[in-house]
Amino acid sequence: MLYAIGAKVRLRYTGETGAVTKVLGEDLLEVRLNDGQGTEIPAFIEDLELDVGAMADVPGAKVVPGKQPPKKEAPPRREIKSQYVVLKPKGLQLCFEPMPGKDGTVSRFKLWLVNDTGHDFLIDFILWVGDTRLIDTEDLCGGMRAIELGDIRSDDLNDLPEADLEVRRITTAGHDPVLHRVLKIKPKQFFNRIQTVPILNQQAYNFVMLDRFEPRPENEAAKEDLRDYTRQRLGNRPRRNTSPNSNSKQYKPFDIEAFSTFVPEIDLHAETLIPGYQRLDKGEILRLQLQHCTRFLDQAVRLGVHHVFLIHGIGEGKLRDAIKNMLRNRPEVVRYKNEYHPKYGYGATEVTLR
Repeated sequence: MLYAIGAKVRLRYTGETGAVTKVLGEDLLEVRLNDGQGTEIPAFIEDLELDVGAMADVPGAKVVPGKQPPKKEAPPRREIKSQYVVLKPKGLQLCFEPMPGKDGTVSRFKLWLVNDTGHDFLIDFILWVGDTRLIDTEDLCGGMRAIELGDIRSDDLNDLPEADLEVRRITTAGHDPVLHRVLKIKPKQFFNRIQTVPILNQQAYNFVMLDRFEPRPENEAAKEDLRDYTRQRLGNRPRRNTSPNSNSKQYKPFDIEAFSTFVPEIDLHAETLIPGYQRLDKGEILRLQLQHCTRFLDQAVRLGVHHVFLIHGIGEGKLRDAIKNMLRNRPEVVRYKNEYHPKYGYGATEVTLR
């Protein structure tokens, strides 16, 4: 079926009705729900039912009779398993495989995550090109394997792509703490990285993202200097706004005690934060809630906390929307989502920080 802007639709799984307002992609539409609040959500075409009776009043709307065309499924992500053991493993490596065209020129690269160790990892990977999330994937990367992440154009290298990798090693005792690494890819350095990559067994541009996974003994951690300890806990995250003319605050070095006692959630309900909130108008209450939220995020960034929850409840959604607008303008926010959570339901926004 073909959906015109304004087409009346129903969500298959929730029964909610609405109208199409925008085409977001080949199989993705934006739908404004008939909930009285004008809520707009993205929805896949396969999850929508067309209200044929209502289409008569929609100019330009077309209904194609018969069966829907077969759904285009994304090709499965490739995985290569090594047939041998790497004697000197390098760790988790980000590899750019050149993909030459018919004329031999390379206009794009195939991006792989290579794990030449014997460990299994849960990975969360994002490749930023400017402000665009070009690749965003969560997956399991088994030992002695290479998994395909996606493609990147040669031209994108001029925009200084940034790779953001979080991993948790899987052990018999459960999951290790999260390890994090951010890598800025510069064209001048990129083209000096060509080598034969293990498991792929072909030439590619190679970057080692993480090479240490074992928790350090307490006595060793006590002896290492603060810079090394911070690297171990936070990864080599790039500094931002560190020029002499920067207006950003210069925070003190990593506070271990504060990090260990930090609670990664904040309840933003007015009755929790503001004594005597009943005497204030709604605008003043919202301003104070956002002020508390900003201070909480500043502290999380200062301590190197990567995941926090902002509890705003459901209500009319004004606080949730105001928080969403604020998060869009914070450069240290990698992503945020307001999805169902076993603990918070739909009443909290989960935020991932650099």
